[in-house]
Amino acid sequence: MPASIYNDNVRSHKTLPHLPDNTSLLSDKNVAFLETIKSIYPEFTFRPGAKFLFRPPKSIRYIESDNNFRLLLLHELSHALLGHFSYERSLERLQIERDAWSKTRELCSLHSVPFDEEFAENELNTYRDWVHQKTLCKHCGLSCLEVSSESLYCPFCQKYYKKF
Repeated sequence: MPASIYNDNVRSHKTLPHLPDNTSLLSDKNVAFLETIKSIYPEFTFRPGAKFLFRPPKSIRYIESDNNFRLLLLHELSHALLGHFSYERSLERLQIERDAWSKTRELCSLHSVPFDEEFAENELNTYRDWVHQKTLCKHCGLSCLEVSSESLYCPFCQKYYKKF
């Protein structure tokens, strides 16, 4: 069964305290940017949330006080524009993230937002680490091969394992 792209978000952000509905932590510059993006991409819904994520098919959530607001908003928009709804294997998830960062680079250029290469690589590293952790053998600790969306094979132990 394919995993949803938004169920397993490895990025963690602090949860903000609940604010009244008419209160925003966004700077005026980010409010203006958000309004511009909403007008250019009216097919998507943009709402504050506990973390940045794309919730298929058309909803994008954002954190109002994040220092990388514009970059991360464009990254989640990239997922939406690329139709990233699900993935079968862990490595597909990593490819989805790489594709989304590539699209983010394009959107940054289009919308005059500086693209932070180091930040993007650090974000990708969280997914690389996640893939590595998900494929370690329970017995010997070496990396297994992902043979299907539900099983791993350890060449050292020569055993198949159900993914968990």
